[in-house]
Amino acid sequence: MDNISRIQNRCYGCRSCEQICPKKCIKMEPVKEGFLYSNVDEKSCIHCGLCLKACPVSQVSVHRNQPQQVYAFKNKSTKEIMGSASGGAADVAANVVLKQNGVVYGAAYDADFVVKHIEVTDEPGKRRLQSSKYVQSDINDCYLRAREALNQGRKVLFTGTPCQIAGLYSFLGGDNSNLFTLDLICHGVPSPKFFEKYLEYQQRKLKGNIIYYNFRSKDKRGWGAQYLIKTKTEKKTKTKTKTLSLDRYGKHFMKADCYRECCYQCPYANIERTGDITVGDFWGIAKSHPEFNSPKGVSSVFINTSKGQQLFERMKAFANVEKATLAEGMIKQGNLVRASERPGQRDMFYEQIERPNFIDKLHVGLQWQVRLKAMLPNWLIQKIKTKT
Repeated sequence: MDNISRIQNRCYGCRSCEQICPKKCIKMEPVKEGFLYSNVDEKSCIHCGLCLKACPVSQVSVHRNQPQQVYAFKNKSTKEIMGSASGGAADVAANVVLKQNGVVYGAAYDADFVVKHIEVTDEPGKRRLQSSKYVQSDINDCYLRAREALNQGRKVLFTGTPCQIAGLYSFLGGDNSNLFTLDLICHGVPSPKFFEKYLEYQQRKLKGNIIYYNFRSKDKRGWGAQYLIKTKTEKKTKTKTKTLSLDRYGKHFMKADCYRECCYQCPYANIERTGDITVGDFWGIAKSHPEFNSPKGVSSVFINTSKGQQLFERMKAFANVEKATLAEGMIKQGNLVRASERPGQRDMFYEQIERPNFIDKLHVGLQWQVRLKAMLPNWLIQKIKTKT
């Protein structure tokens, strides 16, 4: 097979092949688990090989760079940092590009809470990109849109998982002077169908329509791993906050038994980064730079290229920054060392996903230490972090 069919389950689901195909004979379609995989109309395929050239699986070495500098980063805007998962670095990067009449691409919820990449040119759109979405985002036609914006001479910021950034470079056939990329430290991605079933479960349990969901809310406990969900009925609005690892979806995301198969052999789970800038949570900041720590969140920012440095120089005006070492930035970031280990439970995880009670059957376990921590006041948690 001299088309994308040969990639099989190594596929990242980035849609690069679909968007590059001159005959439009490749369609990304969900399999039983809910992940997108390529489906080729072999009768229409002209075997031009463009799909393979545009596939990041075939171009793993494209745009790989080791971090040149590492910074701890805090957005100066209280509103923006509170809406971000950690220190708001990706949000500031988007601000910088938008102020130059540029275009930003990143993951957002649609009206049905399906996570998709969107094109952003204004402040309301940018706010939709804030905070983490722990589910695979559908790229849609954003590679095509980004190429069009670049051809118009506009500056482009593309944010996403490392494989999505790699897919963009493979699709474009290389770099562009107006392109800036920001990759996120990624553990792996659960299925969109899993998240859909989970939201249906929450609506049934809370007896209301979901109007807001945030995997990394700071409203109740500050920077950490707590989700917040809001539901609405005709009579009232309910808000629920819970530690992510004590949740039926969050627990299995943390456990890594629900990821896309390629995530367990991820070639980007190391410090050879695909983005000009890499961003994550600076989990070790309380110990390595205690005076810089904040309950509002701190990002680790890895500058991987000269263009990344160029963008970062503009970002610094909107943030408090402090230089750090690579080792400090990598604390509790195992996916900068190796891919997530594939648990044995992954074999069975999605087998019953079509059943109405799929989420009800999932378990979170006792987790006494986590439950105890969830009851502690936030000031005490912050104090403990500086001691451990």
